[in-house]
Amino acid sequence: MIRFAVLGHGFIGSVHAATLQKLSGAELVGIVEQDRNKWHSVTDGNIKIDTAKAYDAPFFESIPALLAEKKADCISICLPTHLHRDYTVEAMAAGLHVVCEKPMALSLDDCDSMIQAARKFKRQLFIAQCIRFWPEYVLLREMMGKKVLGDLISIKFHRLSGMPSWGGEQSWFLKPDQSGGCLFDLHVHDVDFIQHLLGLPRAVFSCGTAFPNGVNTSVITQYLFSEGYSCLAEASWRYFSGFKMSYSAVFSDGQLEYDSGVQPTLRLWRKGNIDSEFLEVPATDGYTEEYRYFIDCLENHQTPTRMMAESARASIQMTIAELKSIKSGAQVYLP
Repeated sequence: MIRFAVLGHGFIGSVHAATLQKLSGAELVGIVEQDRNKWHSVTDGNIKIDTAKAYDAPFFESIPALLAEKKADCISICLPTHLHRDYTVEAMAAGLHVVCEKPMALSLDDCDSMIQAARKFKRQLFIAQCIRFWPEYVLLREMMGKKVLGDLISIKFHRLSGMPSWGGEQSWFLKPDQSGGCLFDLHVHDVDFIQHLLGLPRAVFSCGTAFPNGVNTSVITQYLFSEGYSCLAEASWRYFSGFKMSYSAVFSDGQLEYDSGVQPTLRLWRKGNIDSEFLEVPATDGYTEEYRYFIDCLENHQTPTRMMAESARASIQMTIAELKSIKSGAQVYLP
C-alpha cells in the first residue's frame, strides 16, 4: 500500500484525490491546500470525474503540517505550473516521491532542477501525462508498434476546449508566465504523446492566436520527421461545444480514428474494405491507469520507464520550440 497526499485542491487536484481513493494499492492520507475556502468545495472542469469521495480525506495547510500528523510515501503536485519546480524540490527534500501534474514546467531549467532533485534525494519523479495511459491512445501505440496496419503515412491530433473557467476571471490560466496558455496547458497532452509515439521531430512549424496579454489561446503545429510521414496537432481554448479529443492515423494498410465526442469512439478501416469496424478498449481512463502503473513501480522498486521525467522534459523542449515558431513565423529546428 502506497500512502499518497495531494497538494492543491482545484479541479485537477480533486481528480487526483478521487482517483487515488478508488485504487486498492493506494491510501489517500491527506490533501494539502492553503486556501481553507477550497477545503470542501467542488470545482468542475472539462473532464467529468466523480470527485465525491475525495472529501473523505483530511485537509492540511502545508506539507510540514501534513507530515507532522501523517506518514506519506508520495505527494501528487496539482498546483499552477509555475509552482511545480519549487514544490517538487521541497517534497523530495522531505523524503517524498512526487507525481507532478502536467506540464512538467515552463522552462528547461525548471525541468532540470526537478530531475536533479530526484537524483539528489533518490526519489521517483513521475509526470502525470495521462494521455500516455488513455486506452484509445495506448491502443494506437500498440497497433503502430506491431505494424498491424502497416507503415504510418499521416497522423493528426485535435484537442479542443472552452476557456478553463474553473480558475475564475483572474485565473492563473490566463497569465502566460504562470500557465503558458493553451500551448502548455492543453496542447502539451498531444505534444507529449507525439514524442512518446514518434520521438523528437527534427523541426516544428506552428501558428497560433493569443489574448492581448500574450497568453496563447490556440495552436496548430506541423511536426517534421526525417521518416517522411505527416504529423499535425491542433489545440484550442476557443471551442464552444464543450471538450473533445481525437486523432486520425492513416497507415499503408488501413486507418484508425478516435473521437471522444461520439460513440463508439474508435473506428478502424482496413485496406480494400470501405466498411469500418468499431473497436472496444477497457472501460477506464488515463488518470486511473497512470496511477496503477506508478504504484506498481513504487511497490516493486522499479523505474517508471513509460513516463521518465527526462522524456517529459523532451516534450517541454518541443513545446518551447512551438512557441518560438509562433512568435517568429518560421520553422524551428530541435537539437
